[in-house]
Formats: sequence, C-alpha cells, structure tokens
Amino acid sequence: MAYLELSCSTGAGNTGKQNCVEDFGQDQLIILCPQGTEIATKTLAETEATWVTLFNAAKATRCYPLFGHFNGEFDSEGRVIQEGWAGKKRTVRNGTRSATFTFDDIAFYLHKELRKHNGRTNLEYFAITANGYIRGWSDDNIVFKSMPISDFFVNDRSDNTGNEIDASSISIEYDGKYWNDTGVWVKPTVFDPLLFDGVKDVSITGTLTATTSTVTVQGASDGIGVVGLIAANFNLYDDLAPTVAKTVTVNTDNGDGTYVLTWASISGAHTLTLFGQPIGTNFYEAIDEINTTV
Repeated sequence: MAYLELSCSTGAGNTGKQNCVEDFGQDQLIILCPQGTEIATKTLAETEATWVTLFNAAKATRCYPLFGHFNGEFDSEGRVIQEGWAGKKRTVRNGTRSATFTFDDIAFYLHKELRKHNGRTNLEYFAITANGYIRGWSDDNIVFKSMPISDFFVNDRSDNTGNEIDASSISIEYDGKYWNDTGVWVKPTVFDPLLFDGVKDVSITGTLTATTSTVTVQGASDGIGVVGLIAANFNLYDDLAPTVAKTVTVNTDNGDGTYVLTWASISGAHTLTLFGQPIGTNFYEAIDEINTTV
C-alpha cells in the first residue's frame, strides 16, 4: 500500500490542494538506528512486533529508542551559493540542519550509557511526533527507511542551577532533503509509538546449587526488582559447553524480583544469566552473570 502523503495527488509536482493535511506535532522521541535500517512495507512499519524486533536485535544492528523530549531547539543553515558573472548563481551544497533535544528526567546512569554512543558514525533515525506519527523516508514508496544523521553527540550533563534541574541532551546534524524530498510517515492505530522503550540493563545475583537457586534480578540503576520473567529469559550453561543451554524452570516468582529456579542436576563450572538476545518480550538484558562451581 502506498504512503498517503505520496498519493494525495497524481502526476509530477501538481499542487492542487487535497484532503490530506497532517498534524504531526513536535518530534517527541528519536529512535537511533544503524545505517541502512529498513522496514520492508508500510504494513510492517505499522506493526508493533516489527519495532520490537529492531529493539531486541544484537547490539551491532539494534535500534535504540531514546527518551522523551522536554525541549527541542533547531537551527537551519541556508544553502551555500556561489556567485559568478552577470548575476549567475549556483548551489554549492544544501544547508545543514541541526537540533538539540533535552530529555525529560533520566537517571545519571542512563546519561553515561547514552554517552557510549558518542563517536558512532553512519547513524540514522526515525522520529516519533507528539501526535503519534513515525517519520522516515522512502525512495520507492514501499520500503520505510531511517533518515541519515551526519553528526551525533551526547552533550555534557548540565548542572542544577537552582532554577533549572540538571539534564541530559543530544545534538544531531542532518540533511533535511530526506524528509522534504522523499519523506513518508506511518501512524499506527493499534499501539502507541510514544510508549516505545529500550532494553533495560539489569543485575542478576545469587548462588547456584546442583538443582536449584534463588536469584534476584534488579534494575541496574534503580535497584527495583524486575518481575514477570519466565523460564525462557534465563540462560544456564556448562562453562565447557556454553552454546548448549540447560532447561530452566521458574518454580516461584515472588513478585519482588526474586525467583526460585530449578533444573536437572548439574556439576562443575556453570553460568547463569539472562539471555542477551532474544530476551522474550521483557526488554531486559543482564550486565553480569552468576558463575558457580557446583
């Protein structure tokens, strides 16, 4: 199915007004993606599972939903023009556009994690607007693509001044032609893209025995117990055969981040952690593991 904004009129460049006026609202959330991220069709771009797969991919190919914006500041450079004889002019290059987004309250832990993205090259992004649109681009009116970023930087954390709280922000630079010339959007109706959240770091602690263990899974920055994990989220393996997972059963979920796990009898050096990817539907990834010799 074609994207609506490219099928409001027929022909090349006609400007007759059609009933397809969008109300995007401000960009409220940025999804940071590796270069070349594509979603094959409009229908898939409107499907929540498509985005969940992108967020749960291996880190090298993962997309990262950032945080809600408290404020945005924009700057546009005019196109650079070279002048010649007799009033002749030619465009040297399009002007660049830049934006600085200050996030709603985020923990300092997350600020430091975000700073690890500094220095990454060839990044791209999707933008989610206040009214639930997801902005991208397409050169064939079929594939939904992320928009290139020429510069990405996580700024130093601002200080608490007494009038303003400390805050984290990013600055990006991009070429507006992707949106202005080939921009397309989707507006999902069965889920709210403004609620997208990234994978959360968690810590796992406990001691293994031959057939059971009580483990604690907590948010790495807030220490709050992670509830609702299932057996498929846990990965137990013999250190001599790390690619062969042991079958884990969640015997008890205590509802506070502690779990009683059981398995067939083991001996020797073993490791228990959460699956890196896939991780079910819980969006958690362990920053550590439990190593025990039984």
